[in-house]
Amino acid sequence: MTAYESLVWDQEGHVATVTLNRPAKRNAMSWVMFEEIGAAFERASEDPGIRCLVVTGAGGAFTSGADLNDPANLDGSGFELKDRMRRIHRIATAVINCSVPTIAKVTGVAAGAGCNLVLSCDLIVATSSASFAELFVKRGLVVDFGGSWALTRLLPLNKAKELALLGDTLSAQDADRYGLLNRLCDEGDVDQVVKDLAGRLASMPPRTVAMIKENLNRAPERSLEATLEAETATQSLCFHSDDTREALLAWTEKREPNFTGR
Repeated sequence: MTAYESLVWDQEGHVATVTLNRPAKRNAMSWVMFEEIGAAFERASEDPGIRCLVVTGAGGAFTSGADLNDPANLDGSGFELKDRMRRIHRIATAVINCSVPTIAKVTGVAAGAGCNLVLSCDLIVATSSASFAELFVKRGLVVDFGGSWALTRLLPLNKAKELALLGDTLSAQDADRYGLLNRLCDEGDVDQVVKDLAGRLASMPPRTVAMIKENLNRAPERSLEATLEAETATQSLCFHSDDTREALLAWTEKREPNFTGR
């Protein structure tokens, strides 16, 4: 069993939950936490027993962003810092390209890199106490952790620029109005809402889900022809899979399918 210093890993059935666990610092992202986040998402991608990954924060906050008091996040020569940023972006890539569906459960603040961790998940569930902020410009920094990629896919360009250039905090209600959230719910309901969504995602055919995710993530950069070719290739794989045969059989037999990932 993998041990984490700054995260808590729980698994129930096919659903794993990763909790950012530095509540005394509002889950500020130390270098160790960045590394462990990447490892956790890679673990979810590689483990056939995991079909959905939930990420959340301990102590009433999601995360206040990168821990600027952690020397490992800032110290070093220009070359060392550039190498460290490339590692950060490899971690962001592991989050975005995770082969299982991911859900961000957000209570409290999600700022900076933490905001972009949320935006990089497939579904976002937030409570009314949640807030979102691209604080980078206020620290003299550019948006990172894939935020430039996520913002411009989720929002019109002028709205993405507003959030990134002003660094204002967005309430959960405004985030929902902007279309950033999949669910906005009361504090007392969030656990059940996430559990229900995760259970539904985990019940889907996992290989099919992974291919749908990849096709959707890559569609904005592909031409129509390349998109159709990707659909052709992945659909052909589906028709040769046990799960597709099971889905069609269950449909004819009027029962729920039992997907195995094969």
